[in-house]
Amino acid sequence: MCSACMEFQPRFDVLELTCKRQNDMVSHAYCRTCLTGLFGTSLTDTTLFPPRCCGVRIPLSAGAHFFTPELMRRYKEKEEELDTPNPTYCSNRSCARFIPPGDIQATIATCCVCNEKTCAGCKSKEHRGVCPEDDTVKQLIGIAEEKRWQRCYRCRTMVELDIGCFHMSCRCGAQFCYKCAAPWKSCACPQWHEERLVRNSR
Repeated sequence: MCSACMEFQPRFDVLELTCKRQNDMVSHAYCRTCLTGLFGTSLTDTTLFPPRCCGVRIPLSAGAHFFTPELMRRYKEKEEELDTPNPTYCSNRSCARFIPPGDIQATIATCCVCNEKTCAGCKSKEHRGVCPEDDTVKQLIGIAEEKRWQRCYRCRTMVELDIGCFHMSCRCGAQFCYKCAAPWKSCACPQWHEERLVRNSR
């Protein structure tokens, strides 16, 4: 008898488990329909994943002969998703599909469904330059703030001015003010500081 629907089913159509409550005469069992429903529901309600009975996980392999290939595939994908630390999801909101680690090269994750590229660091759409959510970058930004370094407004590359005027020409082609990082000649900052120019002339 199925422990879920309480109906009698042919033995070949029932998965018999080893668990049972203290007062139960027989171990628990699930018919094909109830077991498939349990596994299917767990894919949309993660509080039920992985499926359990009496707190004991029901292995996917135990009911594999009841499941369709599609359900097996989706289960394995969900298992990988929930087992992945800091998972990455497609930044395309109409997709939002989990991107497995195997589809992440360096820090760029490529969705196999819509081909959208997502930054695995900040989880937003692929962007140029370093990612502000990278731990190493965070440490560098902290040092940069202490030393008053500046970042390119376009590609976010870090620069340090030792000598010369405040006119910065980045490798990405952007030109900006070292004092405030605004595009060059769009701010009211002075174009140089005398001390830096004096050092340059010595």
